[in-house]
Amino acid sequence: MQYQEKAKELKEKIKQYHQETNEWKLVKKAKDVTVFSRTSPEFSGHLYKAEGFVEARPERVYDFVNPNPDGPRAKWDKAVKSLEIVQHIDKMVKVVRTCTHSAAMGLISPRDFIDLCITDSTEDYLSTVAQSIEHTDSPADQTKYVRGTNYPCGITCFKVKDEPNRTRLVTFCHADLGGMLPQQLVKSALPGSMVDFFINLRQALEDEK
Repeated sequence: MQYQEKAKELKEKIKQYHQETNEWKLVKKAKDVTVFSRTSPEFSGHLYKAEGFVEARPERVYDFVNPNPDGPRAKWDKAVKSLEIVQHIDKMVKVVRTCTHSAAMGLISPRDFIDLCITDSTEDYLSTVAQSIEHTDSPADQTKYVRGTNYPCGITCFKVKDEPNRTRLVTFCHADLGGMLPQQLVKSALPGSMVDFFINLRQALEDEK
């Protein structure tokens, strides 16, 4: 697989998601987090976007959301059971296996995802973006997990003008959870989990002050 070319395409798709304004529908607002959805351009499900502010520098927020097994994310993100580096491509590109806990009071069983993860940064933001791939070193383990698929998704930490200790955080969830899940269950569970992500992140940052 041409990882560098795939990484370039993925970053461009996420930029397009940020620029789109017309197709988003408000689906949830809670705890100073706003969640929108739109029909996915990739599969027969939905693409979700959550926005909110976090009271910390973008560099620090990025360190907390980066899917690094040795970083804070594996400790504070309650949806994540484990993170594993499958392959290092270079400093900015890696293949990561993420295993999740069950969700929706056990109605959604544990999942695992094999994602190409890319670090992207400009003068305005830092981000980690991802998309599922197949990898020979991580075949599906159907005895423990249902293999899910992440379509282009990511987390972007935007700098806030004149407020260096504040971050505008935007997350995209674009997952086909696999299995025989009722679509209504997924539609009700994902927005809430995105709000929880913000709540748990803010608490983790506060605890580490």
